[in-house]
Amino acid sequence: MLRKLFPEVELIYPKRRISWRKQGAVIGLVRPLFDGYLFISCPREKIRGFDQLLRIRKLNIAWLVYSGEALVPILNEEKELIQRLMGSDGIVEVSTVVKHDEQLQILNGPLVGLEHIVKKVSHRNRRITVEVSMLDEKRKIELEGILI
Repeated sequence: MLRKLFPEVELIYPKRRISWRKQGAVIGLVRPLFDGYLFISCPREKIRGFDQLLRIRKLNIAWLVYSGEALVPILNEEKELIQRLMGSDGIVEVSTVVKHDEQLQILNGPLVGLEHIVKKVSHRNRRITVEVSMLDEKRKIELEGILI
């Protein structure tokens, strides 16, 4: 619906590839990277149209970053990190991690060079918990990761 109303803006809905165990089988899923967020890339003069759209309750749109009666822009560093994680297809893929003593090294995947944001690695669950800053808050996100 938003693409039809505002064809000149880019809608970005970051996703992550993640495995899930269900009744002994491993299922591959694609889930949102940030639950409840839709990112919009548009010229500054187009933001006013979105503010008006958000005031219409019938549309039930709650996915935009909306705070204090206005759309809130994210910082360039936050945007660049999200784009780097997503890659060209919009999905955060699996990273491979090696642990030497207490030091982590990311061998491949979107987290290469981002060891500083990794907070926890779970070999059993194949999860890498990273902490990113978004709208002046720290958010923890679980990504798929293989620990070697």
